[in-house]
Amino acid sequence: MTWIGSAARSATSIAERYWGYAVLAAWGGVVLASGVLRFDPFGIEEPAARALLLAWSVGERVQSTIFVLGLPDLRALLFAPLAAYWPGSIIAAKVYMLLAIACAAALLYRRSREEDGAETALLATGLLLISPITVLEADVLGAGPFLLLSFTVGSWLDRRYRTAQRPLGGWYFTQLLWLMIATSLHPAAMAYPAALAWEWKIQPVNRKNQRQMLIGIVATLAFVLAMRLGWPALDWLANPITSLSRALIGGDSSLDAASWVTGSVALAALMAIGIGERRRLASSLMRRMMVLGLVLGLACADGAWAMLAVAALLYLGIPRLLRFNQSLGSEGFAGNRGITMAALVIVLIVFTRADKAHHFAVAQNHLPPVDALMLRFAAEIEDVDQDVLTMTQWPGKAMLALRRPALPLPPDYPDADTLIAHIKGVNYLLFDPKRNAGLAKTLAERTDVFQTMMVEEGGVAVHIRSVTAAQ
Repeated sequence: MTWIGSAARSATSIAERYWGYAVLAAWGGVVLASGVLRFDPFGIEEPAARALLLAWSVGERVQSTIFVLGLPDLRALLFAPLAAYWPGSIIAAKVYMLLAIACAAALLYRRSREEDGAETALLATGLLLISPITVLEADVLGAGPFLLLSFTVGSWLDRRYRTAQRPLGGWYFTQLLWLMIATSLHPAAMAYPAALAWEWKIQPVNRKNQRQMLIGIVATLAFVLAMRLGWPALDWLANPITSLSRALIGGDSSLDAASWVTGSVALAALMAIGIGERRRLASSLMRRMMVLGLVLGLACADGAWAMLAVAALLYLGIPRLLRFNQSLGSEGFAGNRGITMAALVIVLIVFTRADKAHHFAVAQNHLPPVDALMLRFAAEIEDVDQDVLTMTQWPGKAMLALRRPALPLPPDYPDADTLIAHIKGVNYLLFDPKRNAGLAKTLAERTDVFQTMMVEEGGVAVHIRSVTAAQ
């Protein structure tokens, strides 16, 4: 009978080890089947569209889009499996995003369980997986999942390099490569090299390794910033209150009373958590990355920053809430966990209502303003037989949506005649006149050549007539 007991214990150990992966697989299947993701080319954010197009073009061995759209963020390297096996498939890209989120959640769970216990890890990970911002970032192929993945993998790589104790070994260059990919995504990812440099400053393995790591971090950062010239195509100076509200309760970018209250409370909670965690930053690389990422990414408080903020609220806020609940000194489950459970139930209800609203928006084909403009413009030119060339503020999104060539907008020229001379062969212009006031003013000088096709909340579409026809 001994072998029966041993087999039973082995089976139990295997089940305990892999039950989390089964849960994550079930979660991915539910998300795919629930209709909360779009499987058409609309709604994808511009940086992701450029990275995806580059990966597809390299995978198909055609002329690379890098010469037209410029160098995208190095998310294109992470999209390499899509280019190798499923080029052109939006569905495969959405499934890939769910895999990235699952990997980030699994690593966050392990780290949280080590630092704060299994209870915090389970609650925070479960809420993160059903949060509105997680669904939204998967739907738009956003940088948020890769931002969390870069922090968790970066922390793991630092551990492996320290235990390997081989200067300039494989783990060293893997760390720098991952650092390069992460910092190209978003300004918040600058927390990764900052936290890593801090870690090696206060806890070096030895002086030689410390010097090599610090030199490698500085050289990698300089290379990435010089190669990409910052982070183009991002939504700079976005309102963090709006972003937090949308991340927690869903909805559009408008700021009504409920959104203002939700976003303000969340921002205040983040500030309180950051202040409360300041004493633990020196002991935890992951906590340091999260807090620094929130601060460094504040100038670009888009969806990726909001997903990082929600993760910080959950993984750093829940253990503080549990300790506060226990400090009240009440007995029994209601006394020790009552406040925590009530807060979690409220958050769960809010998240599920927001996910339901997002499902309804997808079913009704509701799109953000820019994508609504793209959809209507695509319908207008669908029956045009001749080759159509569009210059647009969003060339990546346009190439996906229109399935036709697209170029970035021309620079500001001194007058309309100079502009006409430099954009021969272009048929349409698609842009937001509020962000391109100089171009809009120039086009107004020659209304005989530049004819407005449509005016939408997201921007305008302008048809360019030939100069000969205009005369």
